[in-house]
Amino acid sequence: MASVGTAESAKQPERRWSCLLLVCSMLLWSSCRHRGEARHYLGPEIAADYVAHATAIDYPDTGFPVSPKLEFAIEPRRLRHDYKDDIWDLTLQEAIQTSLANSTVIRSAGQFLNPGNPLLNNPDFAPSIYDAALQETGVLFGQRGVEAALSDFDTQYTTQMLWGRNESVQNNLISNGLPAGSTLIEETAAYNSALRKRLATGGQVELSQTWNYTARNITPNQFGNVLFPSVYEGNLQFQFRQPLLAGGGAEYTRIAGPVSSNIQGVTGVQQGVIIARINNDIELADFEKSVHQLVHDVESLYWQLQAAYRIYDSIVETRNGIMDAWRIVDAQRIAETGEGATQEADVRDSLLNLQGRADMARDGIYSTEAQLRLLMGLPVNDGRVIRPIDEPITAEIIPEWTVSLSDALIRRPEIRRQKWNIKSAELQLRAAENLLMPRFDFVSSYQLNGFGDHLAGGDGQFSSAIKEELSGDHEGWNLGFEFSVPVGRRFSKAQVHSHEFRLVKAQEMLGEIEMEISHEVASVVRSVDSSYFAMQGNYNRLLAAKQRLTSIRSQYNAEPERISIDAVTRALESVSQAQLTLINSVQQYNVALADLNFRTGSTLEQSNIRLSENAWNGDAYYDALERYEERSHAKHRRWQRFTHTAPDLTVDDSGY
Repeated sequence: MASVGTAESAKQPERRWSCLLLVCSMLLWSSCRHRGEARHYLGPEIAADYVAHATAIDYPDTGFPVSPKLEFAIEPRRLRHDYKDDIWDLTLQEAIQTSLANSTVIRSAGQFLNPGNPLLNNPDFAPSIYDAALQETGVLFGQRGVEAALSDFDTQYTTQMLWGRNESVQNNLISNGLPAGSTLIEETAAYNSALRKRLATGGQVELSQTWNYTARNITPNQFGNVLFPSVYEGNLQFQFRQPLLAGGGAEYTRIAGPVSSNIQGVTGVQQGVIIARINNDIELADFEKSVHQLVHDVESLYWQLQAAYRIYDSIVETRNGIMDAWRIVDAQRIAETGEGATQEADVRDSLLNLQGRADMARDGIYSTEAQLRLLMGLPVNDGRVIRPIDEPITAEIIPEWTVSLSDALIRRPEIRRQKWNIKSAELQLRAAENLLMPRFDFVSSYQLNGFGDHLAGGDGQFSSAIKEELSGDHEGWNLGFEFSVPVGRRFSKAQVHSHEFRLVKAQEMLGEIEMEISHEVASVVRSVDSSYFAMQGNYNRLLAAKQRLTSIRSQYNAEPERISIDAVTRALESVSQAQLTLINSVQQYNVALADLNFRTGSTLEQSNIRLSENAWNGDAYYDALERYEERSHAKHRRWQRFTHTAPDLTVDDSGY
């Protein structure tokens, strides 16, 4: 029976290996099975249904309802229907206020019906009120916000606990005092816990606690192989590392972030708090530019809509006048008197032409009003039709070239944005030059060692590991320096050259932007003058056309047999054409004034709009006030005897 038992026990490992090989073979067979192998299902098989389902375009179900702005949208206005809508008398300030209140996504007039509309082609890059917040909360390299940059200095806590057991056959008696052929059983446990923090100077401090537990099936004997069969060993360690050359100092850390040993070129030198803050300022400048564009487009469309109403009224007025003339010649045609029979067709042709122009003018009102609604964030049609009630400016405004150019160079957000780019490039170049120096770090550590039969408690020497550790009787320390430098420093030099070229390009771009803006201001100054003189000339032309119409009407009423009705209709059309030209020139003059404010960066100020950042932490205001008081009154500091508002450039014999 003993022999049988031994044989069965010998077969058990073979059975286990056989089962394991069988399972592995089945897994490999299932994973390597050919994809084209036929499968059979219960029920009818319709191949077309499977193919159609597999090739159909899927639509995600986001669960979001239709925008509330579309809930009250009704059929758009068009010429086919005659609407009786309520009139919404709207001022320019109300239009701008409504646009700003409804524009979570900031539109521009030029993107509507444009194939390159960013709202439809790439909505992630369409300007919105969330862009500044996205930049502030950014976490990606190169696009990090202030909070993500400050997170480099957050204290990191890590802990680990591992248990283990190992059984090994001993080959001799010398190793652990166990008979040869016996089994050594070891049970282990390891605990590690650490607090790490980056410093503003680029250094790093770490406080760690380590405990290792080891237990063996060995008993203490007269040979003194072991002191305890189970023992706790550990240490409480404090480590400090500080870069002294490359990557060291608060300036580098604030610009590039803490120096690291990551892959070169991945992190760069733009991960610091200062660069993150500059990126926020750049995003705010982009947001301000979008708001400038929105307000300018709303103002331009407002005057276009106002001109569309005037054009429609002028055409309708002329149409009604020619209709009266047509009634006269039509009555003559019916009565077969006068020249009605020969002139009726010409007058009727003019009447039909004006009727078509009136329809197009009415469609122009609908189209311009719809575009204004889009910029104002309103539905296509809510039962009200917008009618501008502000009168356009007709007074002569003479822009002063020097003042206009100075305002543009000071207020334009594009210039401020580029100056932030230059500041960022300067700081990054300074950080890159810092990395030309070799890596030279001061390293140190100090530790308290613990050893004991128990982790805590117990009497006698080495009974408590924690007690031995805290006693300070067993300590250790390290102190020294670490030096490294790449031979040739090709990467560091290439990085410096790259940032030098970026800085030079940014400075050149600033000059070109200022040149471009100066030409824009010059163009709009010319446009203001030309549109005013055109408006003035068209007004005089309208007066002349009206005088001519009055004269021809008087002659026609006095001598209808000598003055034909055709002369009256031509005079009416001449007055209408002069009115339309004057309306367009007035609209162009007001758009030119709006464009002058836009090109000089005064659009928001002229519209009483103020942009400001959100409130900061209260401690920041307190710190700023304290620094202001120190600079104002030279209050004593602990680390400095006096505070000066400006450096003292005088040097005496003592060197102070």
